[in-house]
Amino acid sequence: MDKLTDLVITALAAGIILSVPTASAADGESSWADTLKSMGKVYSDKNNPSIQEVKFFGRVHQQWNYSDGESAGNDFSGNGDELRRLRAGVSVKFLDGFKALGRANFEKGGFRDTSIGYSSFDELYVDYSKDGLFGFDEASIGYGRYKVLFGGEERVSSKKIKTVERSNINNRFGSLRPTGIVLNGEKNDVNYVFGIFSTESDSETLAGWSDGTAFQAGVEFDAMEGSVTADFIYADDSANDQSVFDFDWATSLTYNRTYGDVNVLANVTYGNEGSEDIYGFVVVPSFYITGKLEAAFRYQYGHSTDQTGVPKSSSSRGLRRVARNDGVGTGSGDTNHTLYAGLNYYIEDDYVKIMTGVEYESIDGAPGLGVEGVTFWAAFRSYF
Repeated sequence: MDKLTDLVITALAAGIILSVPTASAADGESSWADTLKSMGKVYSDKNNPSIQEVKFFGRVHQQWNYSDGESAGNDFSGNGDELRRLRAGVSVKFLDGFKALGRANFEKGGFRDTSIGYSSFDELYVDYSKDGLFGFDEASIGYGRYKVLFGGEERVSSKKIKTVERSNINNRFGSLRPTGIVLNGEKNDVNYVFGIFSTESDSETLAGWSDGTAFQAGVEFDAMEGSVTADFIYADDSANDQSVFDFDWATSLTYNRTYGDVNVLANVTYGNEGSEDIYGFVVVPSFYITGKLEAAFRYQYGHSTDQTGVPKSSSSRGLRRVARNDGVGTGSGDTNHTLYAGLNYYIEDDYVKIMTGVEYESIDGAPGLGVEGVTFWAAFRSYF
């Protein structure tokens, strides 16, 4: 770990300590929930020409699952817990337009291992924002390690997703953290994002530019009584095993709308890797049963022209992870169906919540290699 990383991690740890409230309950000035929501902002002064804001933030996601299934004729079952996300970060706004942000991952164990320690940066960048920049009403441009926003599920932060895990088709093209230049702009109520990224992989901080280049474009606007989002990514060296982008190109279209009390997110994704085409769709309806209890559902279909191309997910959790830990192959095929139903209890909005769910998954198409089973999920999610 280099000195820069040591310095940033030290700053993150100090920020968390400084962010802990010191007022006692007897002060009666605010509830614990109000404190949780506001404690990260340790400095704010828009009139200071040097530093306008300093904010610390953190995220804790713990989860457990039990899975029971069959893969290639072999039965398996098991359970395990996981420290899914442990993140801490700091952002500093300075010089009337600049912002530096660093957010690090401290979950180090994985499935059935809740070890804690620095593992990588989730995001690490500096950007500059200004009204009227490049002809937009509002715009920002920056450089660093970014989360690539691709697809409806991926554009929703893990702090606010409705299901314990995102879908397989989302994870096939999402969960990317490349190094590059990102431009965000808003013009006439239409939001745009453009990115130029290095395809070189760096598991911790910033990558170099010795390999290929990837390009991203996205647009979001209101239409048909909801919102529409379109995304596209092209990467020029997917054949490189070390590339962040393990596909040639991918496109996604998302429609999000509220029908009465029911919110529905619908997404279609199509991509290509060499001679293999991968496509699928996701539907995520949700509604509140009471003020704090929400029901959430998801159906996902995925298909590949390669007999062993599905799900090939960057987040093979639940069913297939239990299979591997039970010494059973994880199954493969060209068609993937998943059906999820869950309940989310919001103790304090998305700041503190409990999530539960049951998910059925099947993969078929390759003779004798399919997998089928059920996973039960339980999760605790909190952030400030």
